[in-house]
This record gives sequence, structure tokens and C-alpha cells, in this order.
Amino acid sequence: MKICILTIATNKYIQFVEKLYDNIDDHFLNGHEIEGIIFTDQEVESSDNIKISQIDHEPWPMPTLKRYNYFMKEADHISKYDYCFYFDVDMSVIDKVGDEVLGDLVATMHPHQSFLPKESRTYDRSESLASVAIGDEGENYYAGGFNGGSTKRFLEMAEVIADRVDRDLENGRVALWHDESHLNRYLIDNPPDISLTPSYCFDERVIGNSTYPYQPKIVALSKNHYELRS
Repeated sequence: MKICILTIATNKYIQFVEKLYDNIDDHFLNGHEIEGIIFTDQEVESSDNIKISQIDHEPWPMPTLKRYNYFMKEADHISKYDYCFYFDVDMSVIDKVGDEVLGDLVATMHPHQSFLPKESRTYDRSESLASVAIGDEGENYYAGGFNGGSTKRFLEMAEVIADRVDRDLENGRVALWHDESHLNRYLIDNPPDISLTPSYCFDERVIGNSTYPYQPKIVALSKNHYELRS
């Protein structure tokens, strides 16, 4: 299978790219043909298996809010692959990840929100198109850091979310957790066929905590968000 990895590395986040791709080479879908697209506002050279897609330098939270808009700009290129997966660039793949992640639409349960009752989860409750009403909606709360699926289904999702983000911005609205809020709204209406455990978006801060019920495969690294975004 041909797999496309999507990452966004703006500003100081560019420092995480090399480690992430080294981890992917070591542990992610070994035996498949893997290439990538890095969306960045930095000067980075492309390689045989990594395409650089230049994006405008914008203040936070635009680089994360507009990620699906960036993906749609490369839709023709992405459509050449069988599957595509998005990784936050500050992730680390520390254990083997195999064909269990190959599904039409794949999402990862949030390492903390998933354990909360529905009414306590921080879905967007505003007038954004990402809004989720308090009540029965939302079987799971999904993390934005790792998701994917077949290229067809992923691009269908990206197109819908990009349009909703654009319409929100036209009306002066930004969803509470940006792209993650829009992702959760979409997945409530279009449930993934594979819901991965928090092992695939593991909080580094709970590694070694014997009471946490999962073991890490893909880890969200601890970092100083303020310093990286400044």
C-alpha cells in the first residue's frame, strides 16, 4: 500500500520533523511504501519521499485551525495514495504500529477527555459550526493529534471541515479547540470505522503511571507551547 503522512511544522515546530520521520521509518506501517507532505512556513528542502508544501506564516491558532484547508490544497497529490495519516509534528512513535490502523476512517480516543462523562467533555458549545449540543451526542471524544484513513474518506472529511472553518471565520468565529472541535463534530455525524485507543495519542506525562489503563505506541511529547508559538 502507498501511505501518505501529513504533518504541519510552522515556526519553531520545525525542530520536531526529523525525529518524527525517523520514528515513522522505524515503527509505522513497516512493509508499506511511505511518503510525506510537510506543510511549513519555514525554508525546508524536499527529498525523494517528502514533499514540502509552503503555507503562509500566520499567528496561532491559524496553523492548526486551518490544517484541513492546507490538506485540500494538496488534494490532487494526496489522492495518489491508498491511505493517508495526519500526525502532530511533536509526536513520537515508540512502538510498532501495524495494519490495525488501516481503515476507511480512523480516529484516536483522547487520552483524557475519553474518560469523562459526555456532559463534562469540552466539545465546542458556541455558535461555531463545530458546536455539539449538551445531551446524547458524542460516544467518544477524539484527539486531533493522529487520525487518517483511506485517502477518499479522509479527503471527504477534510473538504467538509475546511468549508466549515472558512464559514466560521467569515462570521468571526473560532471553535473552542480549533481543528479538534471540528473533527469531533464531523465524527459524531460520520463515525469512524476504527476508533483507536489512547495508546495512539498517548500523553507523555502519564508514562509510568501504573493506574493508566493503556500502554504508549504514539506519544504526544511534553513541551512549552507558549515558547514554541512565540
